[in-house]
Amino acid sequence: MIDEIRIRKQAVASIIRGVAMKTSLIALGFAAAASVYSLMQHSQQGWWFLPFSILFGGLLGLLNFRWLAGSVEKIYLRKGATPGVSSLAALVISGLKLTVIFAILFIVIRWQLVHIFGLVGGLSLCFLAILWEGVTLMKHTLKREE
Repeated sequence: MIDEIRIRKQAVASIIRGVAMKTSLIALGFAAAASVYSLMQHSQQGWWFLPFSILFGGLLGLLNFRWLAGSVEKIYLRKGATPGVSSLAALVISGLKLTVIFAILFIVIRWQLVHIFGLVGGLSLCFLAILWEGVTLMKHTLKREE
């Protein structure tokens, strides 16, 4: 039983690392492309504004994913968790997480610290990384079954 729990924790940690690496890779690629685009456009805000926004959005999306994964692991996978307490804890933690992310988004958008489309694009990159990690894991699982 202890080995099974340890294996599950290692698998979860591996998935989180994979998503983080893939998000970083995708965000750096998109930021590099945005840098080239911005340099060619001679934008008034500076060449760095759009790439920075993509990187910031990617970082915020990754932070959201990591926080979600950590809270799911701590709430639902801990020993002796009851459904009622787990649901209440999940509700409180999710509310706090969304409040913090909303506050960050409100500040950076209100003060125009980021390019809005770069921010939304960067936030979406974590979702693409999650899909990429899922497809990768599915391919490895299917190969092992053969």
